Amino acid sequence: MNDQRSTIARGFLWTTGIYASSIAVRFLTSVALSHLLAPAILGVIVIAQTVRIGAELLGDLGLEQSVIRSAHGDDPRFLNTAWTVQLLRGGAISLLCFALAPFFASLFGVSLAVMATIAAAPMLNALASTSVFSVARRLDIKGRNLFELIAETFGLLINITLALTMPTVWAPVLGLLLTVAVRSAISYCLPHPRHHLLLDKAFIREILGFGKWIALSSAALYATSYSDRFYLGGLVSLQLLGIYGLARAISDLPVSLSNRLGYLVIFPVVAADRETVGTASRAHLTPVRRQFLSLAAIGIATLMAWSDWVVSLFYDSRYQAAGWMLFLLLSSSWVAVLAAFNEAVILGRSKPQAVSIANLCRILFLILGLPVGFHLYGLPGTIIALTTAEIARYSVLLIIVKGLRLGFIRQDVAITVGLSALLAGWVLLRRFLELGSPLDFLP
Repeated sequence: MNDQRSTIARGFLWTTGIYASSIAVRFLTSVALSHLLAPAILGVIVIAQTVRIGAELLGDLGLEQSVIRSAHGDDPRFLNTAWTVQLLRGGAISLLCFALAPFFASLFGVSLAVMATIAAAPMLNALASTSVFSVARRLDIKGRNLFELIAETFGLLINITLALTMPTVWAPVLGLLLTVAVRSAISYCLPHPRHHLLLDKAFIREILGFGKWIALSSAALYATSYSDRFYLGGLVSLQLLGIYGLARAISDLPVSLSNRLGYLVIFPVVAADRETVGTASRAHLTPVRRQFLSLAAIGIATLMAWSDWVVSLFYDSRYQAAGWMLFLLLSSSWVAVLAAFNEAVILGRSKPQAVSIANLCRILFLILGLPVGFHLYGLPGTIIALTTAEIARYSVLLIIVKGLRLGFIRQDVAITVGLSALLAGWVLLRRFLELGSPLDFLP
């Protein structure tokens, strides 16, 4: 038990430590691009990224999860089948994006050339080696996170160089494509079998059997994670959308970390612990989970309380509205952090259909909440709808993990109360010092 707990603790430490560097890289990229490019250009990129990621998630077959959980995950034939399926999927998605480029360009009022160029991203991403999946399967958390950090560092250098040499919409567009291509190329530096085209019928059935639920879950994930940007793209100016996209990107950082911890640490550990009904995994996860969530709560509460100051410190006056947006978005982020850990546990127990149900519930709340929230309160109402939908998803996941005897409701409630108390303390301190509040510029 101590060895397993040590493995989990090391995984959390490596993932959190390296991800802190990753956050620094992303933050530097965001700050640099915000000073070099106009908000309207960032708005175009928000739309392009939303369409690209949507196409990738809607066609997600859960290849990484299949490699991690399958008994054949180390078999070269299985890996080459997964690699071949990945290539076919990437090519199909790129062709679909290219075919739909005129529609999306007309819908959002952006350049057709931009939308058509972005269509190449899924194919470039599909060229990556399955070595990235195998690293996660072996619980080589250090190796996986270092790989992602190196790829993101190259992305930082590429994007800043392009923004300096061509401060137009083409800088981030070409930067995105080159970053994806470099990541795929670097993946072949990791240990991997010699890749060749192969479609083993038995392995295809296994991949698609598990992947159909991942596909449904990913479609729901896209609808919930990007529906706000998709919805707002047709309602607000590109400039306001660019500012919102900046705030959203910052608020997504703790969620991305929790997702990475979930899939690289919790999911493999629970998947490997098939002999118990949950008690062993729960005992291993409880202390490390508590420590991470406590640190996350402190960070989120502090960032919420000083969100307007953070934006003013690093960004110019054009992005002032991102302060109050970030405050509201971080409320949704906290609930998403809690939900991410529960989702990883459920996937580790090979119940992706349950995750799909939770995400579908969130979609229903968004379908109702986004238009109502925007109609009643504008952009703030839209963000409140996001938080409400996230709470609905978390509630469903909570019921499911409780049935698996892997629930942490008391821990979640206690740490959430602590976050609220710390946030209140920070806000009261600001008022006492006459430093205003993070919602001073709320429209």
